[in-house]
Amino acid sequence: MYENFTMFLLKLPESCKKFVASDCIEFHLPRKHHDCPFCGSPYTYVHDYRKQNLCGFAAEIKYIYKRRRYRCQDCGKTFSESNSFIERYQQIPCSEIEHIIQELADPVPSSLIAHRHGISTTTVMRHFARATKEGTASESSLSVVISLDEFRGNAGAKFQVVVNDLQHRKCCDIIDDRSTVTLYDKIRNYTLADRANVELVSIDLSPFFRKLVEECLPNAQIAADKFHAVRLANDALDSIRKEVQAGLDPSQRKWFKNARRTLLKREQKLTPKEHINLSRMFSFSEKLTRAHALKEEYCRLFDSIDRKDFAARLHQFRQHVHDAGLVPFARVLKTTEQWKEEIWTGIETGYNNGFTEGCNNTIKVLKRVCYGFRNFENFRRRILYILNNEARKSRRTKAA
Repeated sequence: MYENFTMFLLKLPESCKKFVASDCIEFHLPRKHHDCPFCGSPYTYVHDYRKQNLCGFAAEIKYIYKRRRYRCQDCGKTFSESNSFIERYQQIPCSEIEHIIQELADPVPSSLIAHRHGISTTTVMRHFARATKEGTASESSLSVVISLDEFRGNAGAKFQVVVNDLQHRKCCDIIDDRSTVTLYDKIRNYTLADRANVELVSIDLSPFFRKLVEECLPNAQIAADKFHAVRLANDALDSIRKEVQAGLDPSQRKWFKNARRTLLKREQKLTPKEHINLSRMFSFSEKLTRAHALKEEYCRLFDSIDRKDFAARLHQFRQHVHDAGLVPFARVLKTTEQWKEEIWTGIETGYNNGFTEGCNNTIKVLKRVCYGFRNFENFRRRILYILNNEARKSRRTKAA
């Protein structure tokens, strides 16, 4: 953490500062002795001054640093005085660079930050790349509990993959392509010991991700995400709602469509008014009534207290689906049977893709406000910095 440049300037003696224009301050540092950095000789003297225009500030005021240069009497070489506020070959003070990097922790366009500081977007990204060169590197080892999910990118491939550490709630890496070859190569780049260390992987109901985990992470259990599983039943119920809605007259159709959220909401969470609306919807179709009952029964699978209870509830749901004869819920049953072990693992462990979906939402916001990214490395670097920024996490964490 560097001292704020404005505070540094205020602490300088008044004799070291002067206004050369109404919007321009010229300053120099108090003179102090410097040994020669080349030969170590103490015999040095002031050779000349070099004026350096500083940037990285708002456009209202300009700063000129009158840098003192010394010459060594023994070796004859010249060198600049040492200072604590700006690095060699830089025009932006260290504290301002630090401030620029901190601003990039929020999903705002880099062009806006560049405009605030009176510099180019390229300069902002160059300093950001330099500051985060080591911090955004892929984890050297995988966590015990991770999640995998894809998101739609616009830099490089159509879809990218986010790898998250669910234990410590941080983003491990962004993989540039969801293709089979790239994804397998990236996961297999980790050592066998690291991959064997993974005990649980949370995924959506993707056969591709399941196969990847089974082949590359030998000791990992798979937890199917609860949200994606419940959505199967909600989508099946909604498809039947659309069938019923299509047969209604226009005056009733609009109300029926607007009551969709009431239909999908868990029954125990409905308000008295919503219960009345739900009963009215059931009066239009007995098929919709049966579909809603199946949806509620399916959701109760996730309230199971142990494997035996889960198996019993699934058996009961299977019988009711066969009795109801509803094709959409037959498809839900088929998928659930294929994923029942993974669904139970998710219920038993409590892990899901909630954190990952939140990360995906942040990525979408970043893409939207920045109007997309052309360079994937800049995109990846920015995502990792935003998602893993501790200051931003503390601001967004809800108080207990």
